[in-house]
Amino acid sequence: MGNWKGTADAAQESGGGGKGNFTPAPRAIYTIQVADVKSGKTLQTGRDKVDLECEISDEGEYFGKKVWLTITNIPAGEKGHGIMLHSLHAFGVALDGAFDFDPEQDLQGRSARVLLGVTTREKVKDGRTYKNDVNFVEALYTEKHPEPADGVLPPEKAPAVKTAPSVSTNVTKAFSNARASKQEEVPF
Repeated sequence: MGNWKGTADAAQESGGGGKGNFTPAPRAIYTIQVADVKSGKTLQTGRDKVDLECEISDEGEYFGKKVWLTITNIPAGEKGHGIMLHSLHAFGVALDGAFDFDPEQDLQGRSARVLLGVTTREKVKDGRTYKNDVNFVEALYTEKHPEPADGVLPPEKAPAVKTAPSVSTNVTKAFSNARASKQEEVPF
């Protein structure tokens, strides 16, 4: 193996641990494109769902930044059915009446106009708590729900909170001090 030659800039040193720059795109309206689709079931209800890994497809500094969105198949007449229809419509799948489509195949590569917000997420791994700022989809735009014409963004919304399975209070107390003292920023 030969010698390494080049120039180094110590100011660019990072902790590593992942792929690329994890600074989220600022809150704004973007076009996102579905890069990957994974089917699954929700933990609480066992309903079919798809997890969409999307990338900002607008040219510029934020091109390729990732954002994730989950769409759950909710039957007509049940709470959440309307947001399912709206989410699919934003990606060009307008359902009305009987339908039969393969979300993995039919959503791959589709685009949507969205308002991306920024939030802080925590993740506990190996007893350590990591905090990262990430993008989330605040709004999906369609003909029935168009993006603001005047360019003024609506007031910020908090991201939907996913509840994790409950943990015993004793377990939470035992580990809360250990986690609180070991916080770092790492990629998710």
